[in-house]
Amino acid sequence: MNLAPPIIEPLPDFISELLREQKSLTAVERFSSLHDRGALAESAEPAQAKYYRRLLPASPPGPGQQFAFQVDLDKCSGCKACVVACHTMNGLEEGEVWRRVGTVLATTQQAGIQHVTTACHHCLDPGCLNGCPVKAYEKDPETGIVRHLDDQCIGCKYCTMMCPYDVPKYNERLGIVRKCDMCHQRLSIGEAPACVQACPNEAIAITLVSTQAKCDDENRLAPGAPLSGITQPTTVFQTSREAAFLSSIPQDFEIDEVADSHWPLAALLVTTQASVGLIAFERISALTAWGLGQSWSPSVSLAAGMLALLVAGVGMNLGALHLGQPLRAWRVFLGLRTSWLSREAIVLGKYVGLLAAAVTMLLVSVYRDTTPQALVDLSDRWVPGWLPSAMTSVALLAGATGLYCSAMIYVVTRRALWRASRTFAAFGGSTLIGGLALFVPLLLWFESSKFAIAFAATTQFVTIAVKIAWEFQLRASMSMRGDAYDVRSRRLWAGTLKRWSALRFLMALTGMALMGFALTGMALAAIAIGLDSGQARMLALAASSIAAMLILAGELMERLIYFASVVYDRMPGTMR
Repeated sequence: MNLAPPIIEPLPDFISELLREQKSLTAVERFSSLHDRGALAESAEPAQAKYYRRLLPASPPGPGQQFAFQVDLDKCSGCKACVVACHTMNGLEEGEVWRRVGTVLATTQQAGIQHVTTACHHCLDPGCLNGCPVKAYEKDPETGIVRHLDDQCIGCKYCTMMCPYDVPKYNERLGIVRKCDMCHQRLSIGEAPACVQACPNEAIAITLVSTQAKCDDENRLAPGAPLSGITQPTTVFQTSREAAFLSSIPQDFEIDEVADSHWPLAALLVTTQASVGLIAFERISALTAWGLGQSWSPSVSLAAGMLALLVAGVGMNLGALHLGQPLRAWRVFLGLRTSWLSREAIVLGKYVGLLAAAVTMLLVSVYRDTTPQALVDLSDRWVPGWLPSAMTSVALLAGATGLYCSAMIYVVTRRALWRASRTFAAFGGSTLIGGLALFVPLLLWFESSKFAIAFAATTQFVTIAVKIAWEFQLRASMSMRGDAYDVRSRRLWAGTLKRWSALRFLMALTGMALMGFALTGMALAAIAIGLDSGQARMLALAASSIAAMLILAGELMERLIYFASVVYDRMPGTMR
């Protein structure tokens, strides 16, 4: 009998086990075997391709063609499988939706209810691409797919205004905008986009459309949709009941919600307009004094320039808070050729730079006694006496150009309530009102002529009164005159925005009353209580300064409402 102890083999360690398993892998051998049998090409096609192959074009786009979504409305059941598939495939966050399903209600008994699934239309003339200031969009020259470049986006959200179909969606966590790209990676290898592959009724397909065929300016993709002539969308909706479909009414017809107030943009607009308005009135006063043969104190020009520079600087820094990725904002010049936002940023930047240069020269001129002699000598040698005034005038020209660009940012969105006549009137009124609100206290501080103060104050009263009456007639009047967009916007004013509108009018009227009291009531009070002229002037200065802040706050409220109360055409289901 063998009594020798059994031999116990050591257990393999973790690394040895992994090496043993690796030796048993046969992926390379399987690949080689498939290649030898000629089955590799067969296995390269996705397993589900037989189910969606007929939903894709037989060939890639040729010259003058591009990919487009094709939707058979008769097959769409509104199950939203396409929405779920898009959300899952693209890793979207909660509340982030790239594809929507809406419902239209027939006005005739024949059609009943019809569902409309919609995503990005990959337009021939995409507004998102044209408006982007940093070229974060590109339209593929071969496929026509409009893609968003996430790593280029600064999160300015201007594309959400430029797209009439509400396609780009802002992601708060990432600080950028994202959108449907037709699952271009899947298409590039012959696989269907997620929405196409997921639809159980095969209602969505990819087709080829001509890039030369332009949509009629009065056509619409669906009931309630924006005019197709704005961006030339390529999506094709098909139905056997076309006449009934086009006469249908969206289920969310005229159901409007308060839009984003964009408060940093509102602050930027009001402050830059007030800054330019202040410089404009300073230049007008200086020119008038020159025409009358009177002297114009450079101290007034310096004070106006410094105040305008401060107000514009505060506004432009607040405006940067609107960006999701402010550190990328240096690329804003890239869209100069097509984007009004790029033009505004660059031109207003030049305005601030020119104004700063003018203020610097005026500082040396006004405070020669306290300025280092070397700097005074350098100024005397290289800065002619007329240059500060000329530089201020050039800055004013740049500022006015920048304000024009600011207005065009919203005009080119083609939203009816932001059309040119209204936007320029609102922005121009704020420029006059804000400029005068800042200029009147300066006139009081420097003891300017009573005529100049009275003229500036009277102009301000008239401007505010006209603007308030105009706003009341457009938005707050109980009469329902105006187009359908006015009526819808008034519902927001009378509902959710009721307190905003009341606060706007209260601030403006209180500012007017306080300014009037500062210029007339203070004089009567001085006589009644025996104040000397200096004390009365200081009281008037304090009252006019408070009035200026109230007036500017009222203009800020008006600008917030300008953004929040805008209504516009949209695809069915956008509000759901």
